[in-house]
Amino acid sequence: MVDQIVELEDNKKYVILDEKELDKKNYYFGLRLDDNENPTNKYLFFEEMKDDGETYLLPVEDEQIKGLLLTTFTINYLDKTYDEE
Repeated sequence: MVDQIVELEDNKKYVILDEKELDKKNYYFGLRLDDNENPTNKYLFFEEMKDDGETYLLPVEDEQIKGLLLTTFTINYLDKTYDEE
């Protein structure tokens, strides 16, 4: 799902920058896009939910999970950055 644009129920669009599975749940790190699909400086963590065969992305609200995801996605970013050098 990385690099895909997703639209939430509130019509806000995000490009998915990274993904990670933790405790058998999929999480995503998204960058909000403006009305012209240009990047903003707003980021959000999402949890993937499935219901009746449909897949949804819901914003992560739990502060402990947000902290864990911030650490995880930062490490992923640093690994990718150093791999490119």
